[in-house]
Amino acid sequence: MPTPRRINVTSGRSLETTAHYSRALRVGDTVLQSGTTAIDRAGNVRGVGDVARQVETILAIAEWSMGKAGGTLADVVRSRIYVTDVAVADQAVRTLAQRFRDARPAATLVQVSGLARPEQLVEVELDAIDGAGATARRISSGRAIETEYAYSRAVRVGDRVLISGTTALNARGVVEGPGDLYRQTRSVLDTIFAALAEAGGTPADLVYTKTYFTDLSRMADYTRAWLEAFGDVRPTSTTLGIPALLRPEMLIEIEAEAIIGASQVRRDGYTQREREKPRGYARTVTVGDVTHVSGCTALSAAGDVQGAGDWAAQYDHALDTATWALEQAGASLDDVVRRRTFTVAGATVNRPYAQGPAYFAGSRPTSMGCRIAGLARPELLVEVEITAVKGAGQGIESIGPDPIDPVDR
Repeated sequence: MPTPRRINVTSGRSLETTAHYSRALRVGDTVLQSGTTAIDRAGNVRGVGDVARQVETILAIAEWSMGKAGGTLADVVRSRIYVTDVAVADQAVRTLAQRFRDARPAATLVQVSGLARPEQLVEVELDAIDGAGATARRISSGRAIETEYAYSRAVRVGDRVLISGTTALNARGVVEGPGDLYRQTRSVLDTIFAALAEAGGTPADLVYTKTYFTDLSRMADYTRAWLEAFGDVRPTSTTLGIPALLRPEMLIEIEAEAIIGASQVRRDGYTQREREKPRGYARTVTVGDVTHVSGCTALSAAGDVQGAGDWAAQYDHALDTATWALEQAGASLDDVVRRRTFTVAGATVNRPYAQGPAYFAGSRPTSMGCRIAGLARPELLVEVEITAVKGAGQGIESIGPDPIDPVDR
């Protein structure tokens, strides 16, 4: 029996039904795990005050749900670890590393301003590609932290290259350019480009980036460094303000993905006035059936913020932009396989999940949501980032929960 194009897995946690997402999802040879916390089916946080136990609970859920989609933790190629306090980051990553000592995925670690509940200390996303455990090429930059935390600077599987969240930490363990965002941005991009070159790619093959800032007030320095480094290349981009990175000297962290050969076949999309282009990114980048969409906010085509002070109105505007952008790329919201929602700390979410437009009721992509310190403009309250695979909204197979919660096995 041929493998279905799309499989959605539900774990039995109530929010998955209310907020229209899947715990894990297969599309083609890729298995995606939603941002997962240590909540059991009864709604209890396991391991309150114990980040190691929370990570272990998350891995139990992920192993079950990714397994139901035909994936395995041995094939994980990327992890994203969001902690609510950088003080627990070391223990969280070391616990995760015990399971990924052989897989050595690309990894991102940042502090966010908050998760759904104050007892939640950590949320983890995982991506796996079939057979990656045996076939992936893992690239190291020589930094000791990569060995210590069991991750790779970049992982290549087939024509895909996943690049870890990268800071200005050099091979000697020193953060370059302390206090200088321009210099740190150039250092980060040099490291990313070097890892990509070792994987056989070029900057023009980069299709996706996400940048985390500890100080949004100096974004002009970042943009100048970015444009100098990228030239005419325009990947998608999401930019987020966060409270902290692993060290206080770190001002920026950037993660990225590339497709080898994308430079020859990529299709970049922009909004009508192409306001993205002078800022160094595209609204969409499409290679084959896959479309990455830059973080969408309530900024209009003219650069005005819509729905001031109204989270729901800004969220709807962001989804309107995403819908339009996907249509230009030949896809739709039904084809979305991953969505991430970043809400500014202190913003009032003035619409429950069960109310308002049911954008993802049919497709139920994987999902991640958290609170962050800020966005590119102070009036912005929410940013939504999505990835779609053309045709993935058709013929979805759904798998429901087992009788026993995987955290109780």
